[in-house]
Amino acid sequence: MYVVSYFTDADEALHLAYSHDGERFTPVNGGRPVLRGTLSTGRLRDPFIGIGPDGLFHLLATDGWTSPSIVHATSADLLNWSEQRLIPVMSRVAGALNAWAPEFFLDRKTGLYHLIWSSVVEPGGTADGRGFEHNSQDHRIWHCTTADFHTFSAPGIFFDPGHTVIDATVREAADGGFLMAFKDERGVNDLATAHKDIHVTTFETPGGPYTAPKGPVTPSLVEGPSMFRRGDEWIMIYDHFLEGRYGAARSEDGVDWQPLGLNLPPGMRHASVLQTPVPAALSALVTP
Repeated sequence: MYVVSYFTDADEALHLAYSHDGERFTPVNGGRPVLRGTLSTGRLRDPFIGIGPDGLFHLLATDGWTSPSIVHATSADLLNWSEQRLIPVMSRVAGALNAWAPEFFLDRKTGLYHLIWSSVVEPGGTADGRGFEHNSQDHRIWHCTTADFHTFSAPGIFFDPGHTVIDATVREAADGGFLMAFKDERGVNDLATAHKDIHVTTFETPGGPYTAPKGPVTPSLVEGPSMFRRGDEWIMIYDHFLEGRYGAARSEDGVDWQPLGLNLPPGMRHASVLQTPVPAALSALVTP
């Protein structure tokens, strides 16, 4: 089964939907949230769910526009969640103004999990009056590592192509390397803008070197890519955030992408897709 985690503009909380075929997704819980934020800003934006070293589902989420921390919680069934906590990933980085769109992936060669997110770092700068919601800032992709989701390495730059980028997502490829999609954040929030689109790259070792980015592989003015395997092909979904809709593409090799139609929940924002067996508690809410 495929489970998609997302938030909505009307409700910045964790929503879930499921699919048996990776094509038609049905909201869980009647489209109502399954978890609300309890800490700091009370927001759960850009929710990402993966499976951690303990076999539990681990949730990461953005704590509002200008928090240097990310939200973390765990669950055995996707419906009942642990007490939330803040991971202060950028709190000790001078000039860090935010921490957006956190995700994680496992490097099987080292056994370490890499948390990745987007941050603006301007020593002496301030988030006041920056208009993060509407205006592009100078982001890079940052990361830290953990073996247990209790202790974390110091943060560092993960990906810097020489210009602003956000919303990186990483998946393990069949050859043991990694495929990464990210948003070129240059441009302005206008449908006629240049950039504001998704590119892809590959790497063998987290932190690079990276192959030359390929793209754009989507139209302009999209964000929040997520990738998953469906049979022998890659599927990517992405958020047309000004138009209130979602787009999708398919690829056999992760390099060349063609548009694809999927049936996704209305109002979905910055979603992530996890392929997993159906937990028992969730199965009661899932139709065959």
